[in-house]
Amino acid sequence: MRFAAIADVHGNHLALEAVVADIRAQGIDDIVNLGDMASGPLDARRTLDALMALDAVHVLGNHDRYLIDRLPEKMGSWDRPAHAQLDATHLDWLGTVPPTRVFRDQVFLCHATPDNDEVYWLETVLPDGTVRMSSLEAIEAVTRVRLVKLPPLP
Repeated sequence: MRFAAIADVHGNHLALEAVVADIRAQGIDDIVNLGDMASGPLDARRTLDALMALDAVHVLGNHDRYLIDRLPEKMGSWDRPAHAQLDATHLDWLGTVPPTRVFRDQVFLCHATPDNDEVYWLETVLPDGTVRMSSLEAIEAVTRVRLVKLPPLP
């Protein structure tokens, strides 16, 4: 199985366009998008327009969720400017994107961890703010949380 995974575009439509062009140049047809699509100081509208038109499998990231489940005055500095650029079509589309999916009945897709889109999976944040790679045991422990069979993609 060959596919490309993208994540954390955060409104950078120029980077998205370049990455998708490179993916296509390598002859890869299938793309999975692991979320955090629009939030940030760049161009949320153009980024979501491009992602909505892209034939890809999408999952929702925590910042995507913030755009649809919080009032603008309750949003953080990364989400508020993005929300102001989006219209109902964008927000409605985000509302249809699930937080997890199974790709080709083999690959579990999520933004952060299977059960929490705000928890680091591969990194550990130490009390002093230092970020380190998690131990293999810690990574495997998070993986075991979600060993249920999920329905395949339609």
